Amino acid sequence: MTLLKVFKPSSVAGRPRPISNDESQDITYVRPGYEITEDYHAFCIEVDLPGVGREDIVLTLCDGILELTGERNLKVPKDWKPISGDHEAFAYRLKLMVGDGVAEGGISAETSNGVLRLTLPKEEEKKPRKIEIS
Repeated sequence: MTLLKVFKPSSVAGRPRPISNDESQDITYVRPGYEITEDYHAFCIEVDLPGVGREDIVLTLCDGILELTGERNLKVPKDWKPISGDHEAFAYRLKLMVGDGVAEGGISAETSNGVLRLTLPKEEEKKPRKIEIS
């Protein structure tokens, strides 16, 4: 099984870019950088979310679409004068279409140091198996 059979190519390609938000003009949505790898047991996705705490991340899976949103609210101390746009609030949003090869009930996530690690286990019957020759 290849990554392209599990994640649609249009979902995997692309660079971070601002996304317009119809609901509110106060927050700009940006697609975070991410990497998808695969081993025998699972697919692993590492998403870069600098400045986003665990409580600010929302992860949902609905109808085969894995959606991640994470809001970054950086507070600048009142005595500081920001010199770049890094102090502005914005939110990350990433949507990936997950194929049939993933055991949806076993998906897990953990975060540390601004990186969210998702583990999407493969379905048992989808795993490659070695066939013995007699």
